Amino acid sequence: MNTRVKTVVDDIIKAVQDVLIKHDVTFEEYRAGFYYLIDAAEKHEIPLMLDMFFNQTICDIEMKSRQGSRSSVEGPYFLEGAPEITDQIKVGDKAEPLLIRAEVKDIHGNPVPDVLVDLWWSDPDGYYSGYTDDLPIEYYRGKIKTDDQGRISVMGSVPEAYPMTQERHGPVGNLIEMLGGQGMRPKHVHQKYRKEGYKTLTTQTYFRGENYLDDDPVKAVFDELCLDLKEENGVKVLDLDIVLDPAD
Repeated sequence: MNTRVKTVVDDIIKAVQDVLIKHDVTFEEYRAGFYYLIDAAEKHEIPLMLDMFFNQTICDIEMKSRQGSRSSVEGPYFLEGAPEITDQIKVGDKAEPLLIRAEVKDIHGNPVPDVLVDLWWSDPDGYYSGYTDDLPIEYYRGKIKTDDQGRISVMGSVPEAYPMTQERHGPVGNLIEMLGGQGMRPKHVHQKYRKEGYKTLTTQTYFRGENYLDDDPVKAVFDELCLDLKEENGVKVLDLDIVLDPAD
């Protein structure tokens, strides 16, 4: 028996049972929820639902033991097999260019070389690559290592806001509406930073002044994750200052 699993699962079950009892949930209501979950599973939206409600909570727990940059939700669209790049991520013709620069340091301010950095974001239509033949994994995502000064510089594109479901009125989107919310995620760039000897950092960066920052359905927008875009030679630039925590 796995004691840790049993403790957590027992508490989750007890918490759900207590809510059902507190609100006198009827059999019909219970079955409606039952079939809702079946529908969400058949439409492959269970990962989306779990990340919407719980991923940021895990990140907040992580921050209790971190001094470095704030972690944020990975989301359901990370793919381990993103292509290795040098200075450019492949994007489509409609994409607006965005230069992404990052400087990675440790908690003492020293540059951290050879950090494996994954970058990924949505295309101009709000979709992620690697999930359909029309948008292969080679687009809008890639991985690169920091140089000896802990830096990367990658030409990519400006992401687009998108609904929390590939169908605007899929199960997750419908649930958001029933709860009185809106399902659009603000524009953001995903990042994952990995190197032996350091805690993995998964985070997102948002753009100040964009829509949906104040009512993100994932509740993953924080002031320190919102940055102003610069402009150099007619191209928008995103500068990231990243601090990695030492591994435990």
